[in-house]
Order: sequence, then C-alpha cells, then structure tokens
Amino acid sequence: MVTYYFPPSGGSGVQRTLKFVRYLPDFGIQPVVLSARNANYPILDQTLVDQIPPHVNVYRSLLFEPYSLYRLLTARQTEESTDIATLSFTETDRASLAERLSEWVRSVFFIPDARIGWLPFAVLKGIRVIQRERPDIIYSSAPPYTTHLIALVLSKYFRLPWVADFRDSWIGWLSTPQWRPPLSRALEMKMERAVLRHAQRIITVSRGVRADLYSRHSHLPPDKWILLPNGYDPSDYGRARPRDPRLVITYLGSMYGRRNPETLIEALELLYRNDKTLSERILIRLVGRIGKPILDRIKTSLVSGLFQIISYVDHAESLAYLMATDLCLLIIDDAPGNEGILTGKLFEYIGSGQPILALAPKGEAFDLIKGQNLGVCVTPNDVDSMADTLKRFLHLHSTHGRIPKVDSAVKERFDRRYQSGILAGHLKRCIRKGDI
Repeated sequence: MVTYYFPPSGGSGVQRTLKFVRYLPDFGIQPVVLSARNANYPILDQTLVDQIPPHVNVYRSLLFEPYSLYRLLTARQTEESTDIATLSFTETDRASLAERLSEWVRSVFFIPDARIGWLPFAVLKGIRVIQRERPDIIYSSAPPYTTHLIALVLSKYFRLPWVADFRDSWIGWLSTPQWRPPLSRALEMKMERAVLRHAQRIITVSRGVRADLYSRHSHLPPDKWILLPNGYDPSDYGRARPRDPRLVITYLGSMYGRRNPETLIEALELLYRNDKTLSERILIRLVGRIGKPILDRIKTSLVSGLFQIISYVDHAESLAYLMATDLCLLIIDDAPGNEGILTGKLFEYIGSGQPILALAPKGEAFDLIKGQNLGVCVTPNDVDSMADTLKRFLHLHSTHGRIPKVDSAVKERFDRRYQSGILAGHLKRCIRKGDI
C-alpha cells in the first residue's frame, strides 16, 4: 500500500487507508505499507499510531518537500499545508508579489503536486520492500497524486497488478491548481492518462469523482471502475464531551476559501436582530483549522458570541465533540463539480447518529442526506431557509431538551470493516492470474 498520509499524520486524508490496513487482515489480505519519513504533515495525531496493527510492516522512505522555500517566499510561518494556505488567500494576499510568485511556482513546477520530490526515494525504497515482502498486488491512495506515479513505476518494474484509489479527482480538482501553463498541463495530463490506463482497477469515493475522471478517459472499460465511498469506524465512537444546555451545532475539519459558513452567519444575524436571547439558546462549535478570512468574518459579525472556535484536536477528541452535539454541520460550496463531493466528515457524521444540517448544493451529498432521512439540507445562499431551519430546530430543542438521533439502515454500508471486506474481494480478483 503506497500512501503519503499515514500516522502520525492526522486529518481526514489518513483515515481511509489506516482503516483498510486495520481491517483487511480480517479478510485474508495482509497489508504492507510504504509511506514517507519525517513528512511535513500539516497536522499530527500521535493517537492514530496506536491503531496500526502490530503485525503490519510499515516502511518509510526519505523525501524532499519544498515547503521551506514556499514559506520563505510567502513569509508564512503557520502549520497550514500549501493547499490550505493557497485556498485561504484573500484578494489582498493574492495581490502581493510573493503570493503570486508562490502560486506560479506551484502551478508550473509542482507536477502533479508538491510531493513529487518523494518519488525517486519512494521508488528505490519500494523496490527493496517488494523484493523483501513479495506482495501479490499494489494499492495506492491519492491525493497526493505522486503516490499513483510511485505505484505506476513499481507495478511496471515488477509486473504486479495495481489498484489506484482516488479520494479526489485529479486535473483541475479543488485541491489542485486550476491553471497551469500549457506545457505543465500537458505533462500532468500525460501522468493522469498513464495512471488510469495502467491500473487494473480504479476506485473512486463518489460518483462525482468517477464522472470527472471518466469525462477525460471515456475509453476505459466500465468494469475497470469501482465505487467505494468513505466510511466510519464504530469503534472510534467512545466517549463524549459534557453536553451544553444550548442547541449545539458542530463542524469538524478545515474551513477555508469558498467553504465557509456565510449563509449560516447571515441567518443567525437575521434571527438575532429579532431575538437578543439567541446567545443563550444556540452554540456553533467549529473544530479544526479555520482560514483567517473566515475567522475575521466571524469576529466582526453580530453573532460572534455564538461561535466557539476550537483548533485542531486529535481524531478521538474530535469525535468526542461530535457525540456531544445536537446537529452536525456540513458545508459544501456551490461551485462547478462540487455536486459530486462526498466529504469524509459526512460519513463520520452518519456514524455518530446525530442529525446533519447540510449547507450544500443539490448533488450526491444532498441526495444521500435527504433520501436516507439523515438530516436537513439547505442550498447555499438561501439565508431565509437556513433561518427557518434554525428556528425549527430551536423549537424542537426547547420542547424536548435535545434533538433526537437518526436511525438509518444505510449506516451499515459505510462501516469501515464492511468496506474493507469489499476492497479485499476486489484485490483478490485482481490477483487471479486471468485478471492481471
């Protein structure tokens, strides 16, 4: 398994592969992990190291990451990743020569991403690992897309079958440069074509990711594609934080750029103008990394006192906050292509059993939440509907003291162990001689 994000890395990108590593042995697949040594992870979570099974061998290679140069150019000393920092730029930031230069460097030279310097070290380490461990198949998880290039080289060198897992799409996706010069874009397109052509199976976490990739590679056979969404691990939901008597709405994860709570803020301000006691009745809890423009907007709003900002905490602690909430806040901005987004946090929300308050365009997430009665969806920029929704939940909370949990049979489909069993089946089929 080739993966950049692996414990002690924290954040949502690590969970999918970590849980596969944990549960695949239950289905007759013994993972061997190739990751990076001393990587410049934007988030560290040492508690996740304990979830790596002791019988799983983890190999880590050297890597070169150009973040020191990036920080020198931008004078940023934060722990934000390049992608988060870039997406958090204000218009003033973008006007500065340093920021424009850093974006240009990223778009022109970081192909396919800023981890491309890891490729030669990972390939050399991977050759030694494969010679020692003798695996039957290669699995890689992206982003970063460099992991797929590493797997591509190793698969060709050893003539091993390979499964490429896409947690996001690639060319022009949200976390990738929207613009590249023609030569850089052509090179990136060549990389994407090589990966999708050579991989025996292509896994995507949503129909939207598959549709985006398929739009550029429609010649690929239908049986090459596998849909395997993100999920949740029931064993992660242990303790809960003390409950607050107010109606608590909790958001987990990063919030930056167009992924922001503006519609929620405006709806709260609308309610606050008519009811100054609102601060005694509702609490908005944001747990994770929040971009500075959003923090500034919250601090200057009429309802700043309704917000509680909690910087990044480890995975177990974040779920403890989730178990003590009344509503789980999901935000998907209304941008082209976002109708196909199914974020990892959505499935952890589903696993908690708490109702979801989604600010999302019509699409996969909207349909899942509405179709399975997992909560309420409000389309972006519909301030009046958000205000009406909040009033209904406030009334329900004041009447019953809390919001009832949801009970949906759909939860079983997103259990990480159940999904590991599905992945194991696909891996075994690829290993068969006739399928290589």
